[in-house]
Amino acid sequence: MKSMFQKAMGAEFERMHPALQQKYALNSSSDYKVITRGTMHEIKGGSKLVRKVSHLGVKMNFAFPERGEEIPFHMENAAYRDKHGRETMSWRRSFTFPEAVRFFYDKMKEGEEPNTVDNFTDQWGIARLPLNLKATQTGGMLLTSRDMTVHLGKKYWKIPRLLGVRATVLEEYNDQTELFDVHIHIYQPLFGTILSYKGSVEMLFPAIDGGE
Repeated sequence: MKSMFQKAMGAEFERMHPALQQKYALNSSSDYKVITRGTMHEIKGGSKLVRKVSHLGVKMNFAFPERGEEIPFHMENAAYRDKHGRETMSWRRSFTFPEAVRFFYDKMKEGEEPNTVDNFTDQWGIARLPLNLKATQTGGMLLTSRDMTVHLGKKYWKIPRLLGVRATVLEEYNDQTELFDVHIHIYQPLFGTILSYKGSVEMLFPAIDGGE
């Protein structure tokens, strides 16, 4: 069974590093999950106002005010079908700051249009970021979001670009460190960078029953 990422990228999918192919081949019939662990060398971004508002997102696991350097990072990806039968991939991240452990959860789902992928940035599935997926020349994965929409009932309402959020995720293998370099950037036109973090990680593919 092909994953939603394989369907969306077509032949370009095979240009990625083998470990990235295994990560993004994950689907509801897979017998493994993906564990990413390492260190975020830098977590920054957000004005004082943005970081103050970020406190509101702590309990809902989609924002946090802390920033820092050399922060331990852990992420788990699992695949399943949602209640509507759509392929879904969960992203559960944790950042271990000296003063607290913070979490950032979101989901990616099969898009409304064939061979597309949407990112849902909140636990209710209201805020949607349709994604562009591209294999880089070095075998990395580049995800960039398009215009944000809000899902209410059975309709999607497009958010004006000035009020929406843009996200970029880049993952590339580093031959020197034998780890993956990752860089995530979340941007809002009125407030600038909301959150940016980059670091080095390894990827593991344990069986769902806990074996490796």
